[in-house]
Amino acid sequence: MTDSAQELLEQSRQGTLALIDVRTTQAHTNGHVPGSVSAPFSRDGWGPAVADWLRSRSVTRVGILADNPVVGRAAGEALQAEQVTVHAVFDRGPSSWQEAGLPIVSVPSLTADELARQLDTRTVIDVREPYELRSGIVPGALTIPMGQLVRRTSELDRTARYAVICATGNRSQSAASYLADQGFQVENVRGGMALWLAGRHPVDYPKS
Repeated sequence: MTDSAQELLEQSRQGTLALIDVRTTQAHTNGHVPGSVSAPFSRDGWGPAVADWLRSRSVTRVGILADNPVVGRAAGEALQAEQVTVHAVFDRGPSSWQEAGLPIVSVPSLTADELARQLDTRTVIDVREPYELRSGIVPGALTIPMGQLVRRTSELDRTARYAVICATGNRSQSAASYLADQGFQVENVRGGMALWLAGRHPVDYPKS
């Protein structure tokens, strides 16, 4: 390890290094280093795909966050084979980087039924694309497409409690993780609008 954990975190915040979390998406949601990117490791094409993503952002240096040494080592070798510089590998899950002094954030989740019962205590953010909203939206939801979220966080109230929803709960999980990293009180709606509609909960329709 050529840099301390805190130095790697600072470089990540500056955009000169990426912290790549190679655990499962659910593990990332349960607890991750703020600003880390969820990229679950796979031996089939993972290295080239992640390396291409890094280069598209002019980043070729990484720290790897894993939950066991075998996966951490394999991920590091896959990226090094793509000429990506691996500065550190934390390979014992959250305990590994907590011991190094890195902060941890987590994203709670709730079901569509739970959201329906607690809707008066939450502000819903729907991150689907405009064409997807035709099937209906949660009453009162803010509609912010995933691709616009970063530049529209200034519209959000840091004292509010948010529930993020999409079609099935995958995009909203990533969006909720991002908002949690920014310090917002946020939950992910498991199953998304698919389960909201299946539960016959009320919907509004966007004006055309």
